[in-house]
Amino acid sequence: MKTRILVIDDEESIRYAVDAGLDFLGDFNVHFAEDGVKGIAGLKELSPDLVLVDLMLPSASGMEVLEAIRKDPDITRPRRAVLMTGHVNPVEDQHMADIGIDRVLSKPFKLEQLKKALFD
Repeated sequence: MKTRILVIDDEESIRYAVDAGLDFLGDFNVHFAEDGVKGIAGLKELSPDLVLVDLMLPSASGMEVLEAIRKDPDITRPRRAVLMTGHVNPVEDQHMADIGIDRVLSKPFKLEQLKKALFD
């Protein structure tokens, strides 16, 4: 079965870049949501193996999405949750696990950084 990946980002260019990068890295089942509410619905519906979530989203922030992953019994915890952000150090390393983040991916990012965030 293909690895299911959910990308939650309101910027079409970021969704496109992630899709192109993942296409280059392997054969994945990739889904997209353009806001936090749709992302939470996607988490419930898809039970993705990996999730990439933007910090700044309309309707529900990335932090609210991560909170839903931790607290909503209808959401199966992905193997890895990656927070994407254009902010420098949005979360201190010691607090990442507390809020459900496995990695932080700073935008803009290169293919190797995407690969490392998801698979290392």
